[in-house]
Amino acid sequence: MKVSGKRWKQISSLALVTALVTVTGCGDKSGGAGKEGAASGDSGKKQKISMMYPLYGNPPQKTEVWKKMEEAVGIEYESMAIPSAQYPEKLKASIAANSLPDITHYMSFPDPNFTQYAKQGAFLQLDDYIKDTKNLKNLPQSMWDFIKIDGKTYGIPRPAQMERAVVIRKDWLDNLGLPIPKTLDEFYNTAVKFAKNDPDKNGKEDTVGIVLNQTLGYHLDPVFMAFDTGNGWRKMEDGTLMNSAITPQRKEALMWLAKLYKDGGIDKNFTVMKDNQMWETLESGKAGIFFGAQTSDYSRFVTNLKKVDPKAELIMIAPPVGKDGKTGFPDGVGMFGQFVLPANISKEKAKKAIELLDWQAGQEAHLLRKVGVEGVHHKKNADGTIEMIGDKYAQDGIAYLIWNVPNDPLVSVPLSAPKDIQEAVKNNLTVVSKLGVVSPAVAYMPSTNVSKNFADLDQLMRGLSVKMVIGEATDKDFDKFAAEWNKRGGEGWTKEVNEWYKQQKK
Repeated sequence: MKVSGKRWKQISSLALVTALVTVTGCGDKSGGAGKEGAASGDSGKKQKISMMYPLYGNPPQKTEVWKKMEEAVGIEYESMAIPSAQYPEKLKASIAANSLPDITHYMSFPDPNFTQYAKQGAFLQLDDYIKDTKNLKNLPQSMWDFIKIDGKTYGIPRPAQMERAVVIRKDWLDNLGLPIPKTLDEFYNTAVKFAKNDPDKNGKEDTVGIVLNQTLGYHLDPVFMAFDTGNGWRKMEDGTLMNSAITPQRKEALMWLAKLYKDGGIDKNFTVMKDNQMWETLESGKAGIFFGAQTSDYSRFVTNLKKVDPKAELIMIAPPVGKDGKTGFPDGVGMFGQFVLPANISKEKAKKAIELLDWQAGQEAHLLRKVGVEGVHHKKNADGTIEMIGDKYAQDGIAYLIWNVPNDPLVSVPLSAPKDIQEAVKNNLTVVSKLGVVSPAVAYMPSTNVSKNFADLDQLMRGLSVKMVIGEATDKDFDKFAAEWNKRGGEGWTKEVNEWYKQQKK
């Protein structure tokens, strides 16, 4: 797929396009769509629509919002909310068994397996269904063009704005007389002092500078971007592309992190930290800097932190700037995978499934997903603000009931949060929207021949990264790792992506 210079700009700016909605979702435990197809002609019964998606929080309960969604679309809704860690295998098994539910969130993109599945007839072609929608058809044409396979559409893009955030304890900075850090050196100095200089003034050495999890993952992206490692791939000085995992810039970044870890600026327990434990460290008032935050999590972080320390002040700031002025967050294609329908779904049921996705991308669904039902999950105050009622919203899993999202850069603004939180979120989204680092190979679709090595290469990279940070590997070990990475399939991958890259410039 060749992408013009104009398309490149369109792709990199998808996160700035505005709509009106938000989302989170569900699925079906009854099996594939084909089983319900026989009953689809019965106009006296509501269509039963199942939806499968990854679950990142409390599973949705069949309460007021669920019923309103069913009434709005005229369906009987069934949920398949699969814990996110188990989702890839569940998705793969469902496709292999030809037992996909009526709607499935296919997260990976670009993905050569998706193309193969579509060409083999696993998914319904959707072009004729999209043209009659109210909200879906208004997604940017560049987004639709990007996902087409041989000119045909097999998925509904799930918009995803870039909502990354770097959070820091402003009250700790004030206690230690430190400015808001901007450069890598300033972040380094701040992290070490947060760990060693009793920033919370409790007389104990019980704080950490930077909190991470055991995989490192995307939590260090702002550091790598400051070192100019590239996003996935880096255009080197000779004009060729090198994978970010093996660039000299990556080695330099890991050596910097190793020194910071040795000096105490990184949580010594990060090698055993899972996501929830990492968040708990921050929310319990023991961590000063978190590079891997999401803007949508900010309100929760502040709320939980205030319960522990009412005087705590957590703010969002710009990512670190490197020695050559490099900074930012990895940017993508403005979407988090696609929604697919099984090829064997009936026409009537397919229409209802698309209608459900289209409704979820509208203002009514957006408000329901954000604050639930008035009088049940929230109440409106005299000044127009919204106040949540107890914990029912979280208990009902409302945030994970409506799973399609709007193409709206302000989708992360928490409507029930205080005005200062809402303004902080809006401001950060504005900052982030200008700091996207787009991969030079964002539209590259790897072949099955090279993609079969991805899991092995990723594991190899993560293992070396952790060892380097904790001092169990050196810069020489990085060079050995790079050679091994190439040997295990990286060399073929690099050759393929560079051949593709040459074609794009013709």
